[in-house]
Amino acid sequence: MDDSAPAATPKEPARATKPSIAATRIRQLTTPWWRLLWLVGGLVWAVIFNVIYVTTGGTQEWLGIASVVPIALLLVDVLRIERLERAAEQKRRAELARGK
Repeated sequence: MDDSAPAATPKEPARATKPSIAATRIRQLTTPWWRLLWLVGGLVWAVIFNVIYVTTGGTQEWLGIASVVPIALLLVDVLRIERLERAAEQKRRAELARGK
């Protein structure tokens, strides 16, 4: 094969693939950097509170509830971002449909 020959061009342009749901969720949980820090901190928070809850014999129920607060707030934030992205996408589609 001759190395100076031009590379073959594909007949069809490459289509942009839609990222998987898992990849989208991971991106939402880890970007920007403070959300990743929030996730890691929330997990550490949950582990610490659950260890305290288990070692005290499970007598202080508020520790179990307090252990999930940071992660619950992070998920609320992710749902808020997802709702905003969905609304923006619907607005773009409506503008495209109106323009046709």
